[in-house]
Amino acid sequence: MKKRLRDLLTNSLPGPLPPFEIEWPKVKEHGDLSANIALVLSRQKKSPPQKVAEEIVRKIRNSKSEIRNLVEKIDVKNGFINFTFKKEVWQESLREIEAEGENFGQSDSGKGRKVLVEFVSANPTGPIHIGNARGGPLGDAIASLLEATGYDVTREYYVNDVGGQIDQLGKSIRHFLFPDRTSQEEGGYYGSYVQELAERFRLKYPDKLKTRSDQEFESLIPSLGEFGVQQMLQEISVTCDEMDVHFDEWIHEKDILKRKTPDILRALREKKVTVEKEGAVWLATRDEFLQDRECVLVRSDGRPTYFANDIAYHLNKYERGFDRIIDIWGSNHHGHVPRVKAALQSLGLDPEKLEVVLYQYVRVKRGAEAVKMSKRGGNFVTAKEVLDEVGRDAFRFFLLMRAPESHLDFDLELAKRHSQENPVYYVQYAHARLASIFRKWEERGGGDVSPSIDLSRLDLPEELSLIRLLHRFPEEIALAAARFEPHRIPFYLLELAKLFQSYYTKAREDPRYRVIGSDIDTTRSKL
Repeated sequence: MKKRLRDLLTNSLPGPLPPFEIEWPKVKEHGDLSANIALVLSRQKKSPPQKVAEEIVRKIRNSKSEIRNLVEKIDVKNGFINFTFKKEVWQESLREIEAEGENFGQSDSGKGRKVLVEFVSANPTGPIHIGNARGGPLGDAIASLLEATGYDVTREYYVNDVGGQIDQLGKSIRHFLFPDRTSQEEGGYYGSYVQELAERFRLKYPDKLKTRSDQEFESLIPSLGEFGVQQMLQEISVTCDEMDVHFDEWIHEKDILKRKTPDILRALREKKVTVEKEGAVWLATRDEFLQDRECVLVRSDGRPTYFANDIAYHLNKYERGFDRIIDIWGSNHHGHVPRVKAALQSLGLDPEKLEVVLYQYVRVKRGAEAVKMSKRGGNFVTAKEVLDEVGRDAFRFFLLMRAPESHLDFDLELAKRHSQENPVYYVQYAHARLASIFRKWEERGGGDVSPSIDLSRLDLPEELSLIRLLHRFPEEIALAAARFEPHRIPFYLLELAKLFQSYYTKAREDPRYRVIGSDIDTTRSKL
């Protein structure tokens, strides 16, 4: 509807027009759509917006434009031109929505462009916890929104399977295998899941535990760490499936380290953006990203850092020919963003191609009380615990109900409640009622609803309001995709469900609101 109005305004007014906005008015009395074209033109004409607006309205009314067939009323308020469409325009517009079917709301604005979305990428040293699990539905929804706007999307998980954290996991498993020869170290992993890993290793590789010398005992660490990573990745994959999150690619840091990192370190040295200090190699750029901060690339023992491998991984993303590269990271990575961008710029790459969405972590509550740490996790609540308790739909919906940069309280009791207070239940209930209406129609032998039906029968105010709200859906999809704001969709669905539920409830008192009524043509138009 916005596009139709914009085209008609452009054709009705002389000369090239400057860019202007058309919005849905927040005040119902201001009509269906409102244009700020007079405010924009007033700067050029050096005339008050109200006067310019009145002149535009006069030209529209005197023209032979199709806009007169579209609009019931035009008025001016504070320089804005407000348009109220004719009732039959809204009614007939339902045919366009029906014709598009499952494609309604989609666009081709990103057609021909490839985008990579990397998300979750939780360290394989333990189960996915509710904090980094937020990146699952968030990244998946952003990827789906981009697909709905025409992009060719690749979903990717980056597995951090090398480094000190893997050694630490190996030591922690070893502690549970040999509690008499080791003690718990600071920074180790000591949730009950590590005990489970130790027991699995004991059952699978009993011969490897027959160690005698100190050297044999130390050599257990890498194999235990690798075993733990393999086991955790299997569990992470299952948890992602339960979240209905799936990946096209799983990229391993271990492979990046072997194939890419040495070349990257050599290239950075050649670009003269490294310094050696305290036996280590540091990135030392002097640009807008780092503001004189320095970062370690190679440790004093000669091992590349996670940062060095991550630069190599991002170069790999650029080399694969993506038009856009999107990372979905926890807010604790905020300092990592400028470092990676500075390194990419040093390598002659456009750092703006990399877009990063940072999300805040999640607090799990049961009513007013915060949920205590998981025994299995040791110091966190696992995603699986929450999934098992509330189910996938509520899990995803709740994690998508806040903007990524907002802190999120996940109320387990509310997510399970079968009442209007629970937003996901409210939307599901509206859907169930709609499905029930169509089942009753089929049971009565109603058959298909003819596209030639008389839609002028849809003249109740609530029916017209529902049609107007349906027409906002494509814009909500476009904005949610462009701004990385998938939370717009749950809120839109809540608004739509609320309007429908209000309409449905009135049928108890007023037969005009009954979808399946005595008049067959009215019933067909409502369906």
